[in-house]
Amino acid sequence: MKKNPFLDDGWMPKYDAMTPEACAAAMEAALPAAQRALEGVEKRLDVSWQGLVVAPALALRAPFEAWGALCHLTSVVNSPAWREQEEKWQAPIIALSQRAAQSRPLYEGLMALKDDPALAPWQRHVVARQLLAMRQAGVGLPAPRRKKLNAVQSKLARLSMAFSNNVLDAEREAKVAVAPDEAAGIPADLLQGKGPWTLGVDFATYDAVMRHAECPAVRERFWRARASRGALAPHDNTAAIDKILALRRQEAELLGYADYAHLSTDAKMAGTPQAVLDLLAPMARAGRPAAQAEDAALAAFAKAHGHKGRLQPWDKAFWAERLSQETFGYDEEELRRYFPMERVLEGLFALVEELFGVRAERQKGALHAWHKDVRFYRLYEGGDLIAGLYLDPYARPGTKNGGAWMNEIRGRDFETRRQLPIAVVCCNQKPPRGKAPATMSFYEVATLFHEVGHALQETLTRVDSPTCSGISNVEWDAVEIASQFLEQFPYEPALLRGLSQHVETGKPLPPALAKRVVAKRTYRAGNALVRQLLFAETDLALHAKGFPRKGDTPLALLRRTARRLLPGGLHEDDRFLNAFTHIFSGGYAAGYYSYKWSETLSADIYARFQGATAAQRRKLGRRVRETLFALGGSAPAAQVFRDLMGRDPDAAAILRLEGLLG
Repeated sequence: MKKNPFLDDGWMPKYDAMTPEACAAAMEAALPAAQRALEGVEKRLDVSWQGLVVAPALALRAPFEAWGALCHLTSVVNSPAWREQEEKWQAPIIALSQRAAQSRPLYEGLMALKDDPALAPWQRHVVARQLLAMRQAGVGLPAPRRKKLNAVQSKLARLSMAFSNNVLDAEREAKVAVAPDEAAGIPADLLQGKGPWTLGVDFATYDAVMRHAECPAVRERFWRARASRGALAPHDNTAAIDKILALRRQEAELLGYADYAHLSTDAKMAGTPQAVLDLLAPMARAGRPAAQAEDAALAAFAKAHGHKGRLQPWDKAFWAERLSQETFGYDEEELRRYFPMERVLEGLFALVEELFGVRAERQKGALHAWHKDVRFYRLYEGGDLIAGLYLDPYARPGTKNGGAWMNEIRGRDFETRRQLPIAVVCCNQKPPRGKAPATMSFYEVATLFHEVGHALQETLTRVDSPTCSGISNVEWDAVEIASQFLEQFPYEPALLRGLSQHVETGKPLPPALAKRVVAKRTYRAGNALVRQLLFAETDLALHAKGFPRKGDTPLALLRRTARRLLPGGLHEDDRFLNAFTHIFSGGYAAGYYSYKWSETLSADIYARFQGATAAQRRKLGRRVRETLFALGGSAPAAQVFRDLMGRDPDAAAILRLEGLLG
């Protein structure tokens, strides 16, 4: 009998054989089997690592792996049929997860096991984290409160899915008309054939239009279309935001936390909301004055070049691009021609081999992937195959989620089977057009490095237990350290030249131009910082005990925070919050600060590489490979950092890197 592709644990999943019907069959078989297996583990309780950690994971593995494959497919080839499956099986999966997390026999067994001297330090760390997760799942609550908690969590999951789908649908349906007499400045690759044109608002298109379209009316239409995603019927997320926040307040109260912010940070590296605020406060003190000075300079430049009146949100990117070109002497769209994707990948993998001793080899032939544009790389250390990496590089608005991300496809597991890790990196850059090769903006180059940094932590792990291999069990606010560390390298002039090869001349980026590209790193860095702080502080405040005040709304809180942090506040029609998938449908609720937290540590690590010789860099790279990448979640992130650096973090490192601190 042919094995169901959703339940096939072979080396590479057969995504091309996965269908909604196969998904339903897999879930119908795996869910009840997992329930019975879990009950068996509880009845034959064995107070040991094998009995309380390995055995329950084995019992639940099949349905959760099938669910993972389904969620991956809804993110990359979204369709009504896949959504139907996701909606159908979300509740049973949540119920099974709650059933396991609220198991009193397993909890009491783990409490008895946690101080067992036979456990290795990494095993004690995993047990402690599992106990915290079970307490946060409500294992200690009396039955009525536990039942209420389960209902709250199920409602949250449904609302989060609906929030994400609304944003996806709104972006797919949003179209902006551009007449021939309005097209000046818009990159030619966006304007195929004769006008008028109708363009989407996916980020790659939107960004190019906002920076280059000379017609203010066109820029305004694009800005309003993107700024209103998730805020207009029939895809309005306003009510969903209120419900999600109210349910999270209930969840925190049921679990005995002061608020959801305390619940969230309790399981993170930060530990408390106050520790987060202590990190962000000096950043705001450095960022706001810098942003004010940047905006004043931009306004003066625009006025000198004919702009009338105050700069609106749809004007800033355009004039910032003009000022950038005058300051640094290059155009971002022209710069793309130096970065064909194939050359960037060659340079990226050459760096990975140089620093970490790992070689990537692209696999030819049938990949059984979910789309024809997907590619697969086999990763080797010496002569040994150690991992695999999928890359899905191009945007597919409406069927593929926006942004960029890394996910685990297979976790390293030598504890219950011989399974090598596989990661997937998804980006949303412009696809090639006609015979012209796909080219990348510098932003897309940095984003690719970022996501591959995540993938390296997932695939270069040396931990054999799936409980803590790769990014499993890594504190959420530390999970961005590896990605943001690798993202620093494209800013090195010599490396940047090595990534480049002009699509027409074949020549690398001229040295002087490479230096100007790198110098631009600190251009409007104050604005970039305060915008990130706006998202982080708004997120934390929405989940804190002080919100909502009487008659308050999430949008009003966002605007108050913006007035405090942003030089010009927030435009009254900016409804970014309604598309803030990170905190309303992702894993960043009361945790968006994690980007700045991780960025602080990653900048500190990278500072060791600056000015180092090639031999010293290789030595440092191997050290990163043996700690940050190898240890995964087998130790607390603070300990992994100290193992790597020999000290605690320098919180000012990121401000120095961004030119905001002398």
